[in-house]
This record gives sequence, structure tokens and C-alpha cells, in this order.
Amino acid sequence: MDKKLQGLLADVFGVRESEIAPETVKEDVESWDSLKQMDLVMSLERAYDLTLDIQDIVAMTSVAAIAQVLRDKGVRLED
Repeated sequence: MDKKLQGLLADVFGVRESEIAPETVKEDVESWDSLKQMDLVMSLERAYDLTLDIQDIVAMTSVAAIAQVLRDKGVRLED
């Protein structure tokens, strides 16, 4: 799991990094609501210097999906 992404997600959702794994889905994280989704979008855009469109935002329903969206935008993540 990419440490930068793991740390960013833990910060956004207010959980421990150990609670963030590729198989983590939106339903697993109590704080992952629509407001946190927008916080996530802004945090990802700042951290990785990119712009996410609505299709990207809608697709981000799991940690694995977030990582895939970032890879599709050209971000290199460590496994």
C-alpha cells in the first residue's frame, strides 16, 4: 500500500493508517460521507497536483478504486 496515499486517507477520514487497506470500502469507514468525499477530492487534488472530474469522484468508493483513479491520472503509487 502506498504510504503517502494511506496517510492522506487516514488524515481525511480521521482513522489510523492501519485501518486503511486496498480492500477498505466506503461502508467500512463510518466518517466516509458525502462531505468527507469532497474533502478527499480536494486533498487528493492538492497532494498529487491533479484535477478529478465527476466520473472519477463517483468511482472512488474504495481504497483500491481511489488508487486506480490516481493511476489512471498518471500518478505512480507504490504497492
